[in-house]
Amino acid sequence: MGSLPPPSGIQTVDISPLINGNDPVARKATVEKLVEAIHVQGACGLVGHGIPVKRMREAFDWSRKFFDLPHEEKAKANHPKGIVPHRGYSGIGREKCLIYTEEELKNMSGELAAEFRKPLDFKEHYDIGSDGELVHYNLWIDEVALPGFRTWAQGYYWQMEDLSKVVLEAMLDGLDIDEEAKKYILKVHTGHQNGLRLMHYPSAHESTIDRSSLTWCPTHTDFTTYTLLMQDENQGLEIEDRLNPGTFLQATTEIEDRLYLTIGDFGEIWTNGYLPASKHRVIIPRAKDGSEITPKRYSMPYFITPRHDGIAGPQPTGKCATLPSGKYKTGTIQEHIEFRMKYQY
Repeated sequence: MGSLPPPSGIQTVDISPLINGNDPVARKATVEKLVEAIHVQGACGLVGHGIPVKRMREAFDWSRKFFDLPHEEKAKANHPKGIVPHRGYSGIGREKCLIYTEEELKNMSGELAAEFRKPLDFKEHYDIGSDGELVHYNLWIDEVALPGFRTWAQGYYWQMEDLSKVVLEAMLDGLDIDEEAKKYILKVHTGHQNGLRLMHYPSAHESTIDRSSLTWCPTHTDFTTYTLLMQDENQGLEIEDRLNPGTFLQATTEIEDRLYLTIGDFGEIWTNGYLPASKHRVIIPRAKDGSEITPKRYSMPYFITPRHDGIAGPQPTGKCATLPSGKYKTGTIQEHIEFRMKYQY
């Protein structure tokens, strides 16, 4: 009897042996399962991650309170025009969350020409980072507008960072890469360059929605090493099926404490494509139960990003070496981020 093919959908991996256990056999089995799940689709679900449901619900409570503030309060922390600092509040339509090829970008100048415009996104969000980051420094709303918000945000940011380190180390172990390369990748992930984003996708009347030109968030990859996403009960996130390009798999919401892990551009580059960047989108779902109003949605991605002076290049050892070389260039993190953000704000 031959071996069975790997599962083809978005797998969910229980990582509790990485969080709570000291069993090396269980750890090895978990890191291998994690890496192989991501290898197939560039994404997977995570449970057993150690963040209690109560804590996740509290995070969404804070997010709702923030977005319920009057616009003039949120606007006091507006994201600036340009890419530095990549922090603060972005209102609906402010960010262009798009993927452009290098050829498309070279042919652009000034405002986007009509032939380069892609579907616009329909969301508002607030970007938070480490208060220890000096370049992409935080832009806070007034404490009196939402007392306790800043304290909660910094606490949750670093709780997610603790988890992200565990997951990053597990992925590197599962890839069997050279020890020096592993040390370097861990070194350039200090936690200070990461980002926590509070996202609100508003409801809308069905009659106002043209789904050919408007989405909650168009198809894109993240310019991160990887992303951990928490979402509420309202469906919207879809991940491209790498086994059937152009079709999408729903990131379902029936497991309340499940996080979704999606690989970003740097994760793909460093692993020579063994962990491929996940193309994903957030669609506007149809109104439910005969209503003419679509449901609103909240989500909270945590972006794991290396130091901007770090170097990203394909690793030639371990599982990364099983794929052909020559596809990926070696360059600085900053160069790639500037390339991706050129027409984002």
